[in-house]
Amino acid sequence: MESKIIDMLLDLKSDIGELKKGQTEIKGSVDKLDGRLCNVEDDIKDMKIEMSEIKSDISQIKTTVNALSDALITTSKEVKLLKSQH
Repeated sequence: MESKIIDMLLDLKSDIGELKKGQTEIKGSVDKLDGRLCNVEDDIKDMKIEMSEIKSDISQIKTTVNALSDALITTSKEVKLLKSQH
């Protein structure tokens, strides 16, 4: 009877050891995931900055295109006026 109890206690001790080992492995995996999540968050921050810069660039391009369009219209009107004078 005592040997059965001792065997059961040894089995429990072994099971607890395995659980602790598994817990350590899980903690290691969680730590790796935390690191990866930090990298993803940093990448997202960088992408937001780049998107802001792209929006600014697009705004400048739109301004330039509008200025060129206005200049082209003005030039076209001037050409028509010159042609009508000759």
